[in-house]
Amino acid sequence: MIDFLFLMLALFATLAVSRAVLMDTEVELVELKAEEGARGKKREERHPVNLSITADGKYKWITEFQEYPMENTKAIQEELSRQYSLGTLPQEKRLTEVLLHIDKQAPWDPIANAIFAIREMGFDARPVYENQAN
Repeated sequence: MIDFLFLMLALFATLAVSRAVLMDTEVELVELKAEEGARGKKREERHPVNLSITADGKYKWITEFQEYPMENTKAIQEELSRQYSLGTLPQEKRLTEVLLHIDKQAPWDPIANAIFAIREMGFDARPVYENQAN
């Protein structure tokens, strides 16, 4: 009986780790540079979507003019879906980059949940940092 319980525990532990490994591949850190990208090589036009994760784990959708609080990852998925269906985002999902502006004090769970939720929708999620030396 104990051997059976140990095998079940090992099975579920393996499933939990494998999901994290599958979803955690290809996470790239992007550095934001002021206006250097415009003079660089010609690339495909990418559409950035800015999301913020605060120190207390709250989400905000950031636009040019305002920040909109998001209750949870479901709200983020719904907003991405709405923007995509309205045509605000490119039809090719690979051309949309969801840039995550993460507070240094933010807990890991909201960060991981946001990355998983964004990837489930078919978009790329990229944590970004701003160089403090400038």
